[in-house]
Amino acid sequence: MRSLITLLFLALLVVPNFAQRPQPFGLQLEYFLKRPHMANEEVDLLLRGDARILADAVKQVEGRVKMTMADRVSATVPVARVLELAQCPALQGIEFSMDRGRTMNDSMRVRNRVDLVHSGMSPLLQGYTGDGVVIGIIDTGLELLHPDFQDSLGNTRVLHYWDQTLNDSLPLAPLPYGYGQEYDSAAINAGLCPAVDPWYEYGHGSTVAGTAAGNGLANGRHKGVAPDADLIIVTSDFGRPNWRASVADAVKYIFDQAAALGRPAVINASLGDYYGSHDALDAAALMIDSMLDAAPGRALVCASGNSGSIPNYHLSYPVTIDTGFTWFSTNYTSGFGFPCVYFELWADTTDFEQVHFGIGADISTSNGVPHRGDAPYHTVQDALNTLVEDTLYSIDGNRLAVVNYYAELRGGQYRMDVMLAEPDSDTYKFRFSTTGSGQFDVWSSSYLGTSEIFSNLGGLVGFSDSAHYRLPDAEKRVVDSWACSEKVITVGNYRNQISYTDHTNTLQTFTGTPGELVNTSSGGPTRDHRLKPDIAATGDITLSSAPWNG
Repeated sequence: MRSLITLLFLALLVVPNFAQRPQPFGLQLEYFLKRPHMANEEVDLLLRGDARILADAVKQVEGRVKMTMADRVSATVPVARVLELAQCPALQGIEFSMDRGRTMNDSMRVRNRVDLVHSGMSPLLQGYTGDGVVIGIIDTGLELLHPDFQDSLGNTRVLHYWDQTLNDSLPLAPLPYGYGQEYDSAAINAGLCPAVDPWYEYGHGSTVAGTAAGNGLANGRHKGVAPDADLIIVTSDFGRPNWRASVADAVKYIFDQAAALGRPAVINASLGDYYGSHDALDAAALMIDSMLDAAPGRALVCASGNSGSIPNYHLSYPVTIDTGFTWFSTNYTSGFGFPCVYFELWADTTDFEQVHFGIGADISTSNGVPHRGDAPYHTVQDALNTLVEDTLYSIDGNRLAVVNYYAELRGGQYRMDVMLAEPDSDTYKFRFSTTGSGQFDVWSSSYLGTSEIFSNLGGLVGFSDSAHYRLPDAEKRVVDSWACSEKVITVGNYRNQISYTDHTNTLQTFTGTPGELVNTSSGGPTRDHRLKPDIAATGDITLSSAPWNG
C-alpha cells in the first residue's frame, strides 16, 4: 500500500510545482560567491569543456591558466568575475568543493625491510638510499633547521620550498600559479625563507619528511627511507578554497622542478579529504594522472585516510519501488558557515535515471516519531544544471524549511547537491526518501562539515517504520580524488611499535600489537569497487623528525 500511494503521488507531479533557476555550477560555489570578498580576491576553479576556448575565456576575465587537458582547465580567477566566466558557451561545468585538506624510525626501517634495500641484499644488485632522486613532500611545512634535513656542513637538503600559505611578496609567487612564496636552496641557506612547521599541526610535515628522507644526523639513529635524496617541499594551504586544485598545483610544481634537474621524483602527500566521487574521475585526480604519465621516473604516494573510527558516514543501497528513507540532521557548524542540512550525492547515470527522491520531516516525541510533512518528489532531470527550490510544509501548513537541489552531469556520472539552509527548527529529522530503481552513494558527517546520517534506531520510542529505514555503513571509507587513482600508491596504516623511551629517558607504552592494522586507518574500496588502499606501512608509534628546538 505504501508503494502504491507513493506512485499515485508521483503521478500527480506532471506539472512542476517548484522553482527552477538554470546555472552552470552547484550550491557549494554559489554560497562561496555569496560570502564577503576582498576587492582583488581570487579563487581556484577546475573547469570542464573545450580547453582551448576555456583558456581564452579565463584570460578575458583576467584569470591565470595553470594547467590544461583536452577537456579540463585549472585556473585562478578573480572572484568578482566568476559569474562572467560562467557565461562561456564552451563551459560544461565548474568543479568546486568546500572541502578542507586534512593531515592524515629505526624499527620502521626494519618492519618495512628498508634496511635490506639500503644494504643491497640479494636479489638487488646494489643498495638504494635515494641518491640522485628528488623526494617531494606536500604537507604542513618543514623545520628547515632540523639536522635531519641538512648535510654534514649544515647546508639545507631542500632544493626548492614553496609555501602556499604566504602571500606577503607577490614577486616571490611562482608562475604560473601566482600565489604563495618560493625559495631556492641559496635563499634557505641565507636564512631568507621564513617557513616553519607549525606546532599546532604536531610537526606533521617534518615527521612525514623525516620518515621519507631524514638522514639521521640529529641523533645518528632515526634515518628515513631515502636518506640521500634531495627534497622539494610544498606547504599546503589547507584552508584555500577549492583546496584540491592547489594540491594538483603542488604536484606539477615538484615534477617540473625535478624535470628541470633531470631527476626522477617521488611525491608523498599524507593529506586528503572525504568529499567527492571516490573514483578518481575528478579534475584534480585526472590532471595528476596525466602528470604521472607524462614522463618516466615519477610516482605519487598518498595516505588512505584516518576515517576508520568515524561513525558510519557512507550511505548506499539498491533503490526499489518500495520506498526507502534515511534521516539527516542539521549541522550548526557546517562548512557553509550557517546551520543547514547538506550532503552531496553521486551515482552513475544508468543507476539514477529511474530514481525518484524527495525530502520530508519527522520529529521525535515521547510517544513515537510522527511524520510532519513532505516536499515534492523529483527525478535528477528536474535539477540537471538547474537550481530547484521547494518549500517543505508540515501537514497542518506550517513552513519547515526550503529545500534546494542541484545536479550536474560529469561524464557518465551525476553529482547532486541536497540542501536545507537554516531550517526553521532543530527538532526535526529530515528524511531523504527514494523510490523507483537504481543506486547511489553519499558520504556525509558532521566531521566533514556536512550533515550527520542518523544511524541509531535503538533509542527511538515507538518508531514503527524501521523496515523502510536505510542505515549508513562502514564501506568505501578511502580518501577521495587522487587516493582513488590506479596510478597512485595509496597506503594504509599499521602499528609500528607499542613502546619507546622518550628524550627524558622515560618509557612510553601503548596498547595494541605491532604489525596490526590501526582501527583509524581508512579502508576501501573505491566507489566503483576497485581495491584501495594498495598497501599498508608503519604509521602509529613511528619515531621521526619533529620541529627542532636547537
